Amino acid sequence: MKKLPGYLKTVIILFALILVTGLPALSPRLCDWYTDHIYGILCDAVSHITGLFPFAVGEIIMYLGIVLLMAGIVLLLLLIFLRKKPGYRRVVKKFFQSFSIALLVVVLIYMPTWFVPFCGTVLGQGNPELRTTFTYEEISELLNYVVQEGNAAAEEIAVGEDGSVTFRSTEENRALVIKAMQDLGAEFPRLKGYYPPVKTALCSDVLDRMGIGGYNYPYTMEPTHNRYMSPMWMPVLEAHEYSHHKGYYKENEANLLSVLALSRSGDPYLRLAAFMEMYDYLYQDYICAMDQILDQKIAAGEITDWPEQIQTKEDIVKRARIYSEIFGPEPEFTDRVYRIYAAAAEEEQAIYEEDSHPIDNMPAVNEVITETADTGWKVQGDILQENSYDGVTLLLLQYFYGEE
Repeated sequence: MKKLPGYLKTVIILFALILVTGLPALSPRLCDWYTDHIYGILCDAVSHITGLFPFAVGEIIMYLGIVLLMAGIVLLLLLIFLRKKPGYRRVVKKFFQSFSIALLVVVLIYMPTWFVPFCGTVLGQGNPELRTTFTYEEISELLNYVVQEGNAAAEEIAVGEDGSVTFRSTEENRALVIKAMQDLGAEFPRLKGYYPPVKTALCSDVLDRMGIGGYNYPYTMEPTHNRYMSPMWMPVLEAHEYSHHKGYYKENEANLLSVLALSRSGDPYLRLAAFMEMYDYLYQDYICAMDQILDQKIAAGEITDWPEQIQTKEDIVKRARIYSEIFGPEPEFTDRVYRIYAAAAEEEQAIYEEDSHPIDNMPAVNEVITETADTGWKVQGDILQENSYDGVTLLLLQYFYGEE
């Protein structure tokens, strides 16, 4: 019987290992057990090593992969003209064999460092029977709490007469973020332990155009952020990426944990950032809940003067009056809150203007980046479904209002 070539043996072994390491995904509860008891050990070991480098090792590996892919394309194009040369064909064959093995190794690494934790239950809690519907009163109550706490935090932040605000450096904020995450570990044990530095992406200009604030490299266990971020948004982003790093890879659970941790911090900047983030999620559901009540009242004939279309200024005033009569005034952040965020936006713009941005002069490249981002966000939403960013509000309501 003819022996299998070494390449095929390697491929078969890698495929077998991928299947074996991915088996826990068949049981979400088994994935939870793995993430609780094994993933953290692996994560800490790898991130202690990669954390020693001042740059994102995973990003460099990604660029190397792109270069190899482009080299493969060039080799294939040249094969059209050099296909009759045996030596060149051997080079192409060896290249693609090596490249395919490298891809399989990457997939194998992803299984225990991302895929298995991702396949666990939301928050690793085994999918308890929780409420999925909440009343307008409950949403309104939570929104009011969020606004009140945000306004209270803003009062602790010094704002100059000219609207200036002194923000901490990213490194100073990170120490506070890590403490907040570790403190939340009393309730979510995965959050305890070591946190590596968050690396600054070399491709921040591209990420900024794609609307990406940060991401993780599971194969190097490195949380990474976009450089061009507001100092009021950066703590939320880093807490979010740290949640992923600790094994909470679904977007809704990472967002929940990030705002919960920061909202309990002793630092007013972190608390304000958390409550503003909560508000952004809750407000849409708040409006939807009000509209449902309005539709019911209109259908029941309790409201007879509701303008179906806004054609004049009077129609706007009439709608606002009806909303106010039924629901009362909306909870609002104070002017101080918006002055703080305006100052943060100015600092963000200043950071952006410190660097040159060649892509500004490349409209075709910019368009490709934008289209790629749109496709990527849609695919992510399709994959995550109820565990995408849209699911944060439900987790917030379930957390604060408990089980059925």
